Amino acid sequence: MLNIGDTVKVHYTGKYTDGKVFDSTVASEPILFTIGDEMMLPAFEEAVMQMEVGDKKTIELKASEAYGDFDEELLMEVNRKEIFGDKELKVGDTIQAPTDEGVVVLKVYKVGDDEVILDANSEMAGKEVVFEIELLAILKGDGKLTDEDDFDEEFPIDEDIDVEDY
Repeated sequence: MLNIGDTVKVHYTGKYTDGKVFDSTVASEPILFTIGDEMMLPAFEEAVMQMEVGDKKTIELKASEAYGDFDEELLMEVNRKEIFGDKELKVGDTIQAPTDEGVVVLKVYKVGDDEVILDANSEMAGKEVVFEIELLAILKGDGKLTDEDDFDEEFPIDEDIDVEDY
């Protein structure tokens, strides 16, 4: 069983419930992440924590477990002429807006004669998703490898390996 602090190497494919793939590592390099570092969705991490090297698992996540529900409070109405002038806009266009925290990407949700409604929700908000996960390797938080293949070229197989030596 995996614990917080263990680093894992996985292949995954993320799909919408209609089967359309939105992300995959299968045709490229697997990803490395440390359990508990919040790089991956909590439900994804929970699924991986119950796996052993070589296991494959498919999980289905509700929108609230994945990238969040669609939040109508993240829709904002702005004056079309004040903000965009005579620029032609259509639903689905993306707008980059500077904020104190950096640049926010907004999507044009609705275009009216005098107003435009912008959407600050994530592109994935409100969507249920499916992940197919394969656990390839584990580097325990204590620095011990628990698989038979190379974790990567920097970490050769050695039961007494200490990550700090690298």
